[in-house]
Amino acid sequence: MNRKRMIVIAIAVVLILCVGIAFYFWHKDQQEKEEANQILFGKYVNTAGNLHLKMDTSEYDRTGDPHDIELMPTDLTQDLLQRWEAIAEAIPTINYPEEVVEQEDWLKIFNALVDNRPDMEVASKEITKDEGEAANAMALDEYIYDGYLYNDNFHEFLEENGVEGPDQRRLE
Repeated sequence: MNRKRMIVIAIAVVLILCVGIAFYFWHKDQQEKEEANQILFGKYVNTAGNLHLKMDTSEYDRTGDPHDIELMPTDLTQDLLQRWEAIAEAIPTINYPEEVVEQEDWLKIFNALVDNRPDMEVASKEITKDEGEAANAMALDEYIYDGYLYNDNFHEFLEENGVEGPDQRRLE
């Protein structure tokens, strides 16, 4: 009887250990999925903010799946894309992902814009350098995102390349 009891106890311990190990791996997998979802949600929020997109989270709120977030362009988004495309035509090292823009894959669009940042910094420094003024490495970035014109050299570059029209302030 003692031997049967030991076998039953051993089987119970093995079963408890197996359930515990299975629960551990299930819980770990759930944590990894939750972390991945939080990271992806953060990417959607960051992309929406930087590209001036509207973000509809109603389906995400129901499912908890960030893939259910809908990003929609605004007029500011269209303006940003037009500025970016014009800059890409004027500066060959800047890439504009036309196909991805047509597909409205906003995460890929934002990643492409970020990937252009080193080339935009180099070009910005060259365009904005002026005697007595420091060059601005972020001039193209600020122009594409917000339409900000850094200095006269930068504005003249845009005019010469057909990106911006004549400065109306000079006429006043």
